[in-house]
Amino acid sequence: MRIRRCLAAAVAVVAATAVPAAAAQPAWRLASIPQTEVTSNLWDVAAVDAGNAWAVGFEGYLWEQEYATGDPMMLRWDGATWSRASRPAVQGNVSFQRVAASSAQDVWVKGSRPSPDGNVALVWRYDGTTWTEVPYPAGATPSTLSIRDLSVVDGRAWLVGTRGNRPVFHEWTGGAWQEHQPPAQCVTGGGFVNFCNVNAVKAFAPDDVWAAGNGMWNGFSGPLLFHWNGTAWRTVDIGLNQQPLSLQAIDGQSSKDVWAVGDGGGMGSANVVLRGDGTTWQTVGGLSTPKTPGVAVGAGGMPWVISSFPLATFRSYGSAGWSLAMAPVPAGSSGVTYNAITAVPGTDRVIAVGSADVPGTSPLRVRAVVAEYAAG
Repeated sequence: MRIRRCLAAAVAVVAATAVPAAAAQPAWRLASIPQTEVTSNLWDVAAVDAGNAWAVGFEGYLWEQEYATGDPMMLRWDGATWSRASRPAVQGNVSFQRVAASSAQDVWVKGSRPSPDGNVALVWRYDGTTWTEVPYPAGATPSTLSIRDLSVVDGRAWLVGTRGNRPVFHEWTGGAWQEHQPPAQCVTGGGFVNFCNVNAVKAFAPDDVWAAGNGMWNGFSGPLLFHWNGTAWRTVDIGLNQQPLSLQAIDGQSSKDVWAVGDGGGMGSANVVLRGDGTTWQTVGGLSTPKTPGVAVGAGGMPWVISSFPLATFRSYGSAGWSLAMAPVPAGSSGVTYNAITAVPGTDRVIAVGSADVPGTSPLRVRAVVAEYAAG
């Protein structure tokens, strides 16, 4: 997906002006981050412990100069402050779009360089001292390949997305990328154009990886989960057939307690929240929001969900059901969009990243923001 389209969606959201009061608002606040160049946006965030988190995006981008402006941006949390981090060396305007880590010595970033002929996908790895590009042949030339998410476990990285009507499952096995075959239902056959779309991935172990999206084949249309058992990918029946929904994000502390959230992908106002133990799945009702770009499962297994339309909010789920917290907005801004959320392992902290509009700019510009939650 081109950065320009993502920005257009962000602008549509941040144009909102009214912010209603919320009861029993949890302790979300804006974090202090280094000054960034307009336009700037943070697309993703990952944390491994109380002293190590990374947020990635881009800055200095002008959508009226789509292929000539913009630089990658990376911020790091050291347990006390957010600061500019050392980042991979790049050539040309590149946006960092996804970040994942299994430890402070195993951090991965996926970037994209736009062109009129399609995007080029780039991948880097950090060993605690140095960033090194990991050659990614599948994305080396402009194409329709769209990588949607990244997850890392035990030195292995997973990139998922789509190419045409087929899902993409690419695994870094330690020395090379391996492309795994999609489930049989996702492959065109019998004269029917089968379709599977993968938006998110969460790896718990090399033989226990979950992905989320949607699919369509003869007799089925709706949101989907996918599971990798170390040998093959399979589709997982979650009991939601003939529903115009797509799962957008997935997270959990283990495969015994997985949460996935989805929406209509811009088509309608419905949403879905799914919880499972790896074998059985149930929908969790009561969340009324047409756009759910992120979920993070924090301390005690509590999920936090981003709701980004019509106003940015964070929703958490507990024994009393869903609780609502209005997302913090910078002073003077009329709106904010949060793109991704993560829980900080071993703590009660949650971090969300995105952008807020810059007042008085025409055309409208946005600036990167980080929001943090801590109980108490």
